[in-house]
Amino acid sequence: MKKLIIIFLLCYIGISTSCTNDDSTNDLELKSTAEIIGLDMRLCACCGGWLIKIEENFYNFYNLPETSNIDLPNSTFPISVKLNWSLDQNSFCPDDIIIEQIELN
Repeated sequence: MKKLIIIFLLCYIGISTSCTNDDSTNDLELKSTAEIIGLDMRLCACCGGWLIKIEENFYNFYNLPETSNIDLPNSTFPISVKLNWSLDQNSFCPDDIIIEQIELN
């Protein structure tokens, strides 16, 4: 009887530890919606790069994440996107951002 209980417990432990509850998906939770306007052709100290409008404010960015499938040089603007972003803390310009994740909207 002890052997049967031990076998049952071992089977139970083996089955319960082999199951995983993986709720993570490949879907990104993108917090902002925006429009990429195009190249920033203004002539000022904090101008240049690409111009993006996020929630009624304009910002500049210089690179997209490597995982992005957006081909900026060959796109027709404006481009509607969803993204996660942050202000570029290493920039002297207050409107420079870093795009962390982005996808077409």
